[in-house]
Amino acid sequence: MTQVPDLPITICRVEHPDGGKYYLTCLPPEKLGVRGLAPEAIIGVLLRPLEPDEAITPAAFAQNRVFVDFLHRVIARHGPELPGLVAEAGRQKDGWLYVIDQRSRTPHEDVPAEDIIGAFEVRGRQVVPGSYRPFFGHRILTEAGFFRLGAELQAFLLQELANLA
Repeated sequence: MTQVPDLPITICRVEHPDGGKYYLTCLPPEKLGVRGLAPEAIIGVLLRPLEPDEAITPAAFAQNRVFVDFLHRVIARHGPELPGLVAEAGRQKDGWLYVIDQRSRTPHEDVPAEDIIGAFEVRGRQVVPGSYRPFFGHRILTEAGFFRLGAELQAFLLQELANLA
């Protein structure tokens, strides 16, 4: 199994009339540009400034619904063309094929709800076009870290985010 590198996480301080806010994105700093961040590129916001060397934890983070919806659109659009997903659908007759967050410590057992990203319907060993359903119990950040996609989905996500910049 190929090890997928962690998503690059950049923290951007943005000044607002009521003070600074700290937004998180997976765009590299050189892609941020002068126009600012598109709402879809903001993974979430820090709820308070971090102390030096303090890790980002779920208690200090709020995910951005616009980013989450964008992530699901990317998965819905590109998931059915992924070789691994197509192969898995071919092993199963009918039902649902789940997209599991790669950070899950139990991907082949009882997967925690926060690690189920969504699902595609499978009929006759084929992914049903347009069948993707997001699972809104998924969390972008848990105690196990930020979400992790497979290599192909991560590449599609980063490319589509770069296209927004």
